[in-house]
Amino acid sequence: MKKHFSCIILVLVSISAFAQISFEKGYFIDKSNRRIECFIKNKDWKNNPAEFEYRLLTDSVVEKGNLGTVKEFGVTGFSRYVNADTKIDLSPAEIDNFYRKRDPEWSPVHLFLKVLVEGKSNLYVYTSGKTTRFFYSVSDSAINQLIYKEYYVSNEQIAENKKFREQLWNDVRLANARMNSVENIGYYESDLVRYFKKYNEGDGGSSVVFGEKEKKDSFHLRFTPGLNYSWASVLNTDNPDSYTDLGNSINFRIGIEAEIILPFNRNKWGILFDPSYQYFNSGGQYGSLTVKINYQSVEFPIGIRHNFFLNEKLKLFVDAFYIPGYSFDFNSKMNDLDIGTRISYAFGGGIAYKKLSTEFRYCTNRDLLKDYISMDSDYRRFSVILGYRIL
Repeated sequence: MKKHFSCIILVLVSISAFAQISFEKGYFIDKSNRRIECFIKNKDWKNNPAEFEYRLLTDSVVEKGNLGTVKEFGVTGFSRYVNADTKIDLSPAEIDNFYRKRDPEWSPVHLFLKVLVEGKSNLYVYTSGKTTRFFYSVSDSAINQLIYKEYYVSNEQIAENKKFREQLWNDVRLANARMNSVENIGYYESDLVRYFKKYNEGDGGSSVVFGEKEKKDSFHLRFTPGLNYSWASVLNTDNPDSYTDLGNSINFRIGIEAEIILPFNRNKWGILFDPSYQYFNSGGQYGSLTVKINYQSVEFPIGIRHNFFLNEKLKLFVDAFYIPGYSFDFNSKMNDLDIGTRISYAFGGGIAYKKLSTEFRYCTNRDLLKDYISMDSDYRRFSVILGYRIL
């Protein structure tokens, strides 16, 4: 039966891996200024890409575009990237590595910049790991970085170079604006997008904000009842012949799953917190000794999920969890021994349709007798979990 459970998980992962390939209507402009309509693999890149995959027809061979061959590319109604030769301040973004110099540390770069706002002024962003830099251009001017830098002025004091506000005031000034119109703007995407949009729409102008329609709920809450198929064994390590099979049983479980959707890769990744109650009552025989287990607990798994959207209503998903050793238990015992748990892990996958979901999940050995040096237990379970999305 355990082999069948493993096969189910493998099949789900395989199906999901196939389902994630999504080519969407888009275009690119080559170095000869030819605009070519195509279908682009939309990865909703968290970091700016150096290349992209496309098909000229929905069923044609996959080709690649890169900085050497493409001036611009985009996914229709979703994103646009432009090829830029510019300079960038690559000063460290981590506080432990800040420099002592106020001025930017410029490096020439050749990269694809993501367009955030398009109009008479354009706003771009470059992201790589923890580094985020914003760029701008006005009309047909060159693309330049909006300058912001944190730096040390002493061993303990950090200062900020906020020259980007001066750049906005000089080059992207709102009509009839006062200086305080830029003084409260932070070096954040939301603040800058709002400002550039307002500037572009002044005097009856227009503005395009890319990705604006793609925002979805960033938090989900599900009620998750289900069934656990659990099995356990125990061994006194001082007596190898003492192995006792505690059997298996099917019991109810119930939980509340909170999911925070991460803001990249088209909402495919989520962080999970899944407090849940389960119990296991069983027993076994070792010679004339009867070994009984009564285990009831609330566990607090923390995990990550990857979603594969088949359409607006249907998706597949796979997830993995870290289950801390700490849990609430209800006077759980194995004969006269108090039960205490070690960390364990869980892996699962399933399908969701609208607000309903079904998941299969396997939990690795929990070890219920961690406080007893000479005792070794093996407790595992396989769960079938039904979900109903409340939020």
